[in-house]
Amino acid sequence: MSRELRLVVTTAPNKGNKCRLELLNRLIPDDPEARVEERVRNVLLVFSDLPSLVCYGRVISAPPACARKVYPVFLSVNTDYKELIIASTQLLHNKEGSIYIECIVRSGTFDCRAIQMAIGGMIRDRFKIDSKNFDLKLSINVIGNVSTLSLLKPGQEKVSVHSLS
Repeated sequence: MSRELRLVVTTAPNKGNKCRLELLNRLIPDDPEARVEERVRNVLLVFSDLPSLVCYGRVISAPPACARKVYPVFLSVNTDYKELIIASTQLLHNKEGSIYIECIVRSGTFDCRAIQMAIGGMIRDRFKIDSKNFDLKLSINVIGNVSTLSLLKPGQEKVSVHSLS
């Protein structure tokens, strides 16, 4: 296996280094080669041989106090409109229901509204687009020239005491 981007973790302001160590403490017992990088202030990228959902489970079961949101990475692509549209439609291939498309630029310049509209247009026949009452949330994190895609249930990325129940 190759070490790939598995999680995007946002942190409290100026807590990146502390959070990095806490994340490694949760992952190293299962993957001694795991690494965490802070390429953007308060945004940590977790690289591991473990699957994304396993990494997510290890972190969310005992979340670091400094972590704010944890996104499991389902797909990682170049920050390009065409690649993001193709990857999004592939990720949503066998899903249905209502959906919310979220796009956040963590670094770089990118028109999130345009990609949200384009993806929404491509999937509008299979999904109801709804920003309030949705079954799934497609989260796109733009981090420079790399973008990650996560498919989440409402509130799944948020770290809180409720994560433990």
